[in-house]
Amino acid sequence: MDQTLFWNLLAKKIAGEASEEELHQLESLMKQNPDWAYQAEHIQHMWQTTSGDKQESEFAFEQHLQRMKEAGVDLQPELPSINSGIKRDKVKNIFAYSAAAVVVFLIAGFVWLSSNKRNVLSASEKNYSEVSSPFGSKTKLVLPDSTVVWLNAGSKLTYNEHFGITNRNTTLTGEAFFDVKKSTVPFVIRANNIQIKVLGTAFNVKAYPEDKTTETSLIHGRVEVTLDKRPGEPIVLKPNEKLIVVNEKAEAKVEQKKDPKIVIDELTRINDTTIVETSWVRNELIFQDETFSDIARKMERWYGFTIEIRDEEIASERLSGTFTTETIQEALTALQYSTKFHYSIKGKQVTITQ
Repeated sequence: MDQTLFWNLLAKKIAGEASEEELHQLESLMKQNPDWAYQAEHIQHMWQTTSGDKQESEFAFEQHLQRMKEAGVDLQPELPSINSGIKRDKVKNIFAYSAAAVVVFLIAGFVWLSSNKRNVLSASEKNYSEVSSPFGSKTKLVLPDSTVVWLNAGSKLTYNEHFGITNRNTTLTGEAFFDVKKSTVPFVIRANNIQIKVLGTAFNVKAYPEDKTTETSLIHGRVEVTLDKRPGEPIVLKPNEKLIVVNEKAEAKVEQKKDPKIVIDELTRINDTTIVETSWVRNELIFQDETFSDIARKMERWYGFTIEIRDEEIASERLSGTFTTETIQEALTALQYSTKFHYSIKGKQVTITQ
């Protein structure tokens, strides 16, 4: 039931028909199910590439069908639907006119393909390996090229069967620390709306879909970051620098405040050995002068709980602190020394009030 609700809410969001309550509900579902967030990212990309005028949309529709057919998937005359009952021929007729119908078509096709275990990617992109780290845990892995990766909670890394042979291309959803093995083959990471290219270095990438920003933090070596919207303008980072890019969903708010969308800053150091951006690798949850709402999001991933703050004043409080072995109850109790609030825990749900 939850997954059906998720697809419905996602369709409404992409079509611009979701209410604030529905958007909040969708975000909560993605926090609880990082795999769904990863799928949502792909579907939204499909929607962006098929938007346009009527003629272009009809052409994109046919291309979408052709790609699936080439992959061995021939859609039946009537597509599966999500509370829609829209048939394939009807979808085609209204493709250029109804955003919601197009989204339903894309999601229905995606769900149908997933449920039938069929791969619609091109031949060169088939047979992906996926490694994920659920909320409340961290995962260390060694890639085929000997690159070492630490995945933070609620994160996923994918790479294809030719990784380390003809390419070293990866896709990241969430946060990871990379210690890249040197090679003449560039190591490439796709994360949100940026691409990171390196040859051999150590760096951290934080790219959770629900966060306001995507961050690339360089420890040593050299990385080249390219934004999707600025393909010909690579940004080269030096050691001890981090690149902060505002995610698309937060751009409107940034423009209203006239704040920069891209910032290059220094890494945050507490002392000579502790770097805040990579402290999670050493099992330390560190935050400095951050809002309670941002801290709550980090705690959700760290502890595997869902946290709801029901007071805007509390959510905007700025706090600093460090947690290592504390339970979520101990962490919340410690935060109560800095700001006044009440919390209750029911199952995996934390509710914070005045």
